[in-house]
Amino acid sequence: MGEGRTVTFWGDLWSNSILENAYPVLFSFAKNKKASVHEVMNAEDLDSLFHLPLSEPAWEEMLNLQQLLIIMPYREDSLDEWTFIWGNQTYTSRRYYRYVYENLQVPRIFKILWSSKCTQRIKFFTWLLLVDRLNTKTMLLRRHFHVQPNAHCIMCNNSSEEDIDHLFFTCPLAVSCWNSLSIQWSLAPSICDRILSAIHNHSLPLFMEIFMIAAWELWNLRNSKIFDNGRATRSLWMHNFKAQAHLQLLRVREIDKPAIVQWLDTLV
Repeated sequence: MGEGRTVTFWGDLWSNSILENAYPVLFSFAKNKKASVHEVMNAEDLDSLFHLPLSEPAWEEMLNLQQLLIIMPYREDSLDEWTFIWGNQTYTSRRYYRYVYENLQVPRIFKILWSSKCTQRIKFFTWLLLVDRLNTKTMLLRRHFHVQPNAHCIMCNNSSEEDIDHLFFTCPLAVSCWNSLSIQWSLAPSICDRILSAIHNHSLPLFMEIFMIAAWELWNLRNSKIFDNGRATRSLWMHNFKAQAHLQLLRVREIDKPAIVQWLDTLV
């Protein structure tokens, strides 16, 4: 940093931290919260910078800030020089993304999802399912849409509200479909935990892909019944599931295909 005319004292990262965050109490007393470093460094007295008197906590922060300013380099005879936080003046989206997300702890289920062999369309659908953003009837109600004639699941006669948990896990049709794949779900309240538990407990190859395709075809069956007055049966779902699974096999390594094909042939 040079003379500090282009750098805001409280809001820019010109020291080892942003000062309005490091000294929040003192910052609340500042008269000009957008003051430049040059203005603060050349202020005649505290009265020109702060609403006085300062509270005791603010005064303690003031003393700590003074110690910091003593050791901070300040070159009043040179111009300011701006660099990106990663240390140079070259911007790339890759560097920005790495800086923002390098310490982000991503839940394991999403790593498994995005590394799966399914097409991007099915991956995105599954992501919507996992974060509860699919346009089920209850979601539409939450968004203040008028749902006709009600929010009940159209796939069964239980008068249950159509949310993600019911549509994909507890609806009698969904249960029948999962049973045909020899999949029983745990009672974990989190859908992500259920899937992770199933991945751990089942020996099915490519279990995540099987779940994604099965859920995708349940969703398609539901949409067909709502918009096209189509049938919603386990046999139709199984037919569509097997057809979709064979399509997705084009993305699977040749060495892994025989086991999947053999398993699909056992399904009825």
